[in-house]
Amino acid sequence: MESTYSFRFSDEKLNRRLISLLQRHGVRHSVGKNGAVRYAPEDTELVENELIASIRDKVFSSWQIISCPKDCAEHYRNYITKHGVPYVEELIDDQLCFLIPRTYRPHSWKLGKAPYRKLSQYAG
Repeated sequence: MESTYSFRFSDEKLNRRLISLLQRHGVRHSVGKNGAVRYAPEDTELVENELIASIRDKVFSSWQIISCPKDCAEHYRNYITKHGVPYVEELIDDQLCFLIPRTYRPHSWKLGKAPYRKLSQYAG
């Protein structure tokens, strides 16, 4: 299967739930050795906007995704852990992202002198 998008919940239970949903909805996909699900571009709307979002909705009723450059991920993980921000890690197209409740305002965080660049955010 020639696919260009991948996704993985770091939490195994959530990732298995996603794989089950993909099977139930008849979405062509493959699962890599690291557990990442690969799917075709034509299935993006269903996979991302319905299936993945439905799992995120069960984790946090209102949520947002924080993505950052690879060299900043550890700094963000340390910050959110230190400040008690609940999160679930996701790999979106091999980039580490953090699913957090929407009530938090990451753009207001005082991250100090870190090797970070612009923070990306998506809310659901």
